[in-house]
Amino acid sequence: MKKNNAVKDDSTCFAAVLTGDITRSQTYSDDELRSILAALKQHLTTYAKRYGGHFDIYRGDAFQLAVEQPQYSMHIALGLRLALKAHTANVDVRISVAVGEAHFRPKEVKTGTGEAFVLSGRGLDAIKPYHLAFFSSDNKLESNLQLLTRFADAHISALTQTQSETLLAYLEASDKNHENIAAILNKNRSNVSRILNASNYKLIAEYLAYMTQAIMTRQEGTE
Repeated sequence: MKKNNAVKDDSTCFAAVLTGDITRSQTYSDDELRSILAALKQHLTTYAKRYGGHFDIYRGDAFQLAVEQPQYSMHIALGLRLALKAHTANVDVRISVAVGEAHFRPKEVKTGTGEAFVLSGRGLDAIKPYHLAFFSSDNKLESNLQLLTRFADAHISALTQTQSETLLAYLEASDKNHENIAAILNKNRSNVSRILNASNYKLIAEYLAYMTQAIMTRQEGTE
């Protein structure tokens, strides 16, 4: 894993910033919202450790995560949405993802500066009626990836709680054999395969691979 040089020496780096909030958070009871926020924090912590990042949760239902491995930004965004949808029925989050120059310090992500922070924050303000959006200062990159992301967004939005749980397990597993996914979820293998097929898991995996490669190519052009 790459070291977080932006945190270490206060330099500016090419990074991804994910700004999001829980939809309809005011409709949940205090206990429900606490449980949802605990799940959100757990997954943000996992992704921050895995991809060299830092995050803040603020205003009760909003969050911001900055990572120095931007090529995995959409893995994180989809992972967060699937995790929350799997956690509680009818729960979802809006996430605005932006890649570009960023400057941030540990535990002070919400005070970060740079184009990635600006684009991500503005993107969340204008994200409705979507739940997922991608932005970049590179107009060609944004144009190429934004429409694909809207299709992915519509697909994820339509998944059930069980489909979200199963697809997340598949995407997160190092061994993606359906037998292994079934063991992780303590479910029947044929049932897992049926759910994954209904979730169009191969298409989502292809989308993530395409996004990873496109962002990596853009990042290499800045170095």
